[in-house]
Amino acid sequence: MLLMLCGCRTAHEKRPPVQQAHQPVNRQKKIFLVIDDGGLVVSETQQFLDIPVPMTIAVLPHQKETPAVCRAISKYRDKEIILHQPMEALDGSKNPGKGAIYNSTDPAQVAAILDSNLKSVRGAVGMNNHMGSRVTENPALMTAVLRYGKQHGLFYLDSKTAFNSQVPSIAKREHMHFEERHVFLDIQHDRAYVRKMWGSAVNHAREHGYAVVIGHVWSAETAAAIRDSYATLQNQGYTFHRLSELYQ
Repeated sequence: MLLMLCGCRTAHEKRPPVQQAHQPVNRQKKIFLVIDDGGLVVSETQQFLDIPVPMTIAVLPHQKETPAVCRAISKYRDKEIILHQPMEALDGSKNPGKGAIYNSTDPAQVAAILDSNLKSVRGAVGMNNHMGSRVTENPALMTAVLRYGKQHGLFYLDSKTAFNSQVPSIAKREHMHFEERHVFLDIQHDRAYVRKMWGSAVNHAREHGYAVVIGHVWSAETAAAIRDSYATLQNQGYTFHRLSELYQ
């Protein structure tokens, strides 16, 4: 699975090449938090920035508060930014948002779309898909996305919104490190559900060595679940990490 910071670089500056060979990673009770949908309201993002553990914020491009959100995140050394790339879902009635890649997009236009989006989400070190269940099943489009990431030193995380995602096979063919989401925390918004899924994420990290966990900036319940438990988890030997550490 592949994976993108809001800092000083422009979208056209070359970043170090993405790690090509999958190097062994010491994975023991590691939690990689990814918080999606940044860029809409600064205060929503701030509730996660105030939690003193490393995490990755996925920021939507070309939103009213995208620049302010990026500036806020860049003040925290233990936080990083990735591009939350809008992509068409199987349910075509849902608007993926500005800067989207659609199933009808010419693969030759993908680079220009990503260039524009990265100018909006400055400093991104990687990317993941926002929606995208239709596009991630499109081999030609995902090949263009992953090759762009490889060329520009950006990792890609498959949010795993599609059962038939083409990301794993393309990543293997392109000799790219592949990661995917293990647990979504807040598909349902109530407290009991979020706490249950947070428990599932912790169990996954214990049983498999690590867990890639996605929540959303608009979920106060997700922020509360993490805030209420991180100290206890650290005392139990769990550690929190930015997503980019999986690609080093």
